[in-house]
Amino acid sequence: MIRMNSRMLAVLRALVGPMLALAVLALAPAAHAGSLEVLLRDGSTWRGELNDTVEARFVESGVELTIVGRLVKAERLYVQIDGEIGGNKVNKTIFHADLRSLRSTDGSAPTGTATAPGGTSSKPASGTAGPGAGTAAPGGDVGSGPPQKGKDGYLVSPKKGVFVLPLEGTVGIGLRHEEIEAIAAEADKYGPGQIIVLIVDSPGGLVIEGDKIHDSFKKLKDRHRFVAWIKEAISGAAFTALHCDEIYFQSVGTLGAITMFSGQDAIKGRELDAWLDKCSQVAEMGGRNPIPVRAMIHAPLLASYDKDPVTGKVTWYDTMQGATVLSNEKDNLVFNASTALDCHFSDGTADTTEELAKLLQLPEWYEISDYGRKLHADWQRTVKQCKEEVPLIAQRLQFKGSGSGDTEEVLGTRINLLKQLIQWWQRAPNVMRYELGVPEKDALERQIANLQRQLAMARRARQNAGN
Repeated sequence: MIRMNSRMLAVLRALVGPMLALAVLALAPAAHAGSLEVLLRDGSTWRGELNDTVEARFVESGVELTIVGRLVKAERLYVQIDGEIGGNKVNKTIFHADLRSLRSTDGSAPTGTATAPGGTSSKPASGTAGPGAGTAAPGGDVGSGPPQKGKDGYLVSPKKGVFVLPLEGTVGIGLRHEEIEAIAAEADKYGPGQIIVLIVDSPGGLVIEGDKIHDSFKKLKDRHRFVAWIKEAISGAAFTALHCDEIYFQSVGTLGAITMFSGQDAIKGRELDAWLDKCSQVAEMGGRNPIPVRAMIHAPLLASYDKDPVTGKVTWYDTMQGATVLSNEKDNLVFNASTALDCHFSDGTADTTEELAKLLQLPEWYEISDYGRKLHADWQRTVKQCKEEVPLIAQRLQFKGSGSGDTEEVLGTRINLLKQLIQWWQRAPNVMRYELGVPEKDALERQIANLQRQLAMARRARQNAGN
């Protein structure tokens, strides 16, 4: 796991313990009256002022929302708008990474304008979807134009196609159950029985996330046809892929080694037995023999098979009696493309979308929408930004920590920085907890409450001194 250095982490943890001595802390330049600039994802820039009435489109939990209201803050990382979403009054903080468009709506001649990338034109800000919106993956085709509804109420795709969701990174950090459920919900709009292709490239990760993924698949598998396309699926990623109805490998693909650890050691005893049983059930959910899956978990468990030369039927053994031995007592089983294909553990090998389309018995590769690819890109961008921004916040908490300064200013700065950490807890909790090791949200909230009490006392003391 990637963590902040020990000095930064110590500063954060100190904040949730005894009160630190007052100090001057670095504060990002705050928005102020006058001209403001907000860089949008398409490279254009919105220009305006605080208290402008604006319309912003943004993504939250994979859903695009629109808010219209008054711009009350514009910081380096986010904007804050006091307005309405769907008729409900809200005060919304929107991080720049989630912002899709921003435009002014004051009168017929908006104050706020957007300059196109390169600064060659100026017009009311309209913003666009992120880079790559509306485009296909390399070698693929993607739906264009608004889909139409059929008589049954479902959307109708112009071609038989697939929904694609890349699953990359650590399980529980980059690869999550939320995106799997979101792509299934998108496919639901087109009716049951859609093909959902999960492109798996992950070294494994958090056990707790594996449990959530398992629960998600139990709800979703009777609605759609799930396909795993394997580049790397180790440990928790292999566990994820085993839920799918079909598994296809890329030529360089690997899948296996589903060892569960408790701390630094592999689990034993009842924990191991329970994990073996669960993975066996998952294998059967995907229509696969559990013997090779069990050999992925615990090295002493064996897997071999015989293959009928005429029918190709495979007979599995949990001993070494089969003609082909896949694992021994020393190493956990890891399939590559050729070994998985020979024993029918995989359904085929494909290195391009066209090759995969043929294996899926589709006339061509056609992506019904780019929803899953955009969903993946948005979340990966959020993870990357969290890993970059949170250590910077920690540095600002540490900066000039032993100096002196105005009490109210110092307390206000600390409160602001801690609120930024809480906003990241709301956006990326697993990154904060497991990757960066930041103190829990409730601990930060208690510290903010404590600082707010001290700020109120400082203000009263200043007012009394002036009387």
